[in-house]
Amino acid sequence: MRIVLEREFLNVPKFECKLISDEGIVHDTIIDARSKFEIFEEMESKNEMVLSVKKFKKPFNLEEWMNSFQKIKPQELENFTSQLVVMLGAGVPLMGSLESIIEQAESQNMQKIIRDTVKKIERGLTFSQALADYPKVFSNLYVNMVKVGEATGVLEKILDHLSSFIRHDIEVRRKIKSAMRYPIIVVCVLILAFTGAIIFIIPKFATMFKSAGVALPLPTQIMIGLSDFFIGYWWAAILIFATSIYAFKFSVSTPKGLYIFDTIKLKFPVFKDIILKSSVARFAHILETLNRSGIQIIKALEITENTLENVVIAKGIRAAKDMVEEGIPLAEALGHMPYFPPMTLKMISVGEQSGALDKMLLNIARQYDIEVDGKVEGLSSAIEPLMTIVIGVFLLIFAMGIFLPMWNMTQLTNQ
Repeated sequence: MRIVLEREFLNVPKFECKLISDEGIVHDTIIDARSKFEIFEEMESKNEMVLSVKKFKKPFNLEEWMNSFQKIKPQELENFTSQLVVMLGAGVPLMGSLESIIEQAESQNMQKIIRDTVKKIERGLTFSQALADYPKVFSNLYVNMVKVGEATGVLEKILDHLSSFIRHDIEVRRKIKSAMRYPIIVVCVLILAFTGAIIFIIPKFATMFKSAGVALPLPTQIMIGLSDFFIGYWWAAILIFATSIYAFKFSVSTPKGLYIFDTIKLKFPVFKDIILKSSVARFAHILETLNRSGIQIIKALEITENTLENVVIAKGIRAAKDMVEEGIPLAEALGHMPYFPPMTLKMISVGEQSGALDKMLLNIARQYDIEVDGKVEGLSSAIEPLMTIVIGVFLLIFAMGIFLPMWNMTQLTNQ
């Protein structure tokens, strides 16, 4: 069973071939092979002659390109998955289940995606292949897990796991958004207050300070300089702001930029524990599901690596996978990463030695799910002291910029 699954998930290149059979019939076909030499050997064994062979390049498909822009809410995806689990559990075939779900979809976009998926399956594609045409809707995790379910015959169980993953992610994101609402409002108010002070208040004080002829301290000079810049070159300020946002988005879209950004997130106070623990929980959940389904550990690690959101941790999993290929135990390979706690590694090691790795991974996943929920629940309490410091620093800088020159003016008057 494992050998069949390994072949199913190997990333074998495709070649476009023109063949001639022993009856003299010329035909075109696409063949999966590791090399052109392997194709010649295989065709020779079938008494067919290879006329030409070249690497297959998937033609541009306008429909698939448009599909890449489809956006579906996570809740819609969770509803679709849970409905499909119920239908399959009731004994309804996949095609019948999908057709029944079409009208229950909340949005027209989701209805169109399900309807198109049914058509693709009717044309001979597998369910996972049809879903892969919608990368903005169905993630690598979703597509790969469905592929596992198709290959092992446990699609209903796999979809049930996916529904749980999506539901948990939705809940965590909801709690994070709720906790971030207060600091976002505070930051926006501070920005508006600072901008208003720079444009309307500082110019009046600047005129008074200049007429008094007092020496201006550095905070005041900086604030007056910012005021002159915002008033005289407001268009440049807007351009700099827009350029900064674009530069940030562009940098995180590159592999190097994304790696740096994800590294910073793993070091950022308050959020680093949530990111790390949720990544370890997802790793354990996915690896447990894949391993229990009969996927060979190397391929399971490869699929898991491609489904983790943080590329720094994903790179560590890739390095661990390479070490496992060389015969190093999984726990020892993961131990070279600074992200897995010793107790977690010990549990994985015990699971490997006792043959109960699935059970240990499930326990780890559940433990970290509980810890992530606790961290998210306490996020508001953790952020409030940080926001108090930010507000205090803002008020201190503003006060120093205004009152230090006034203090100097008072001293000159007294003299």
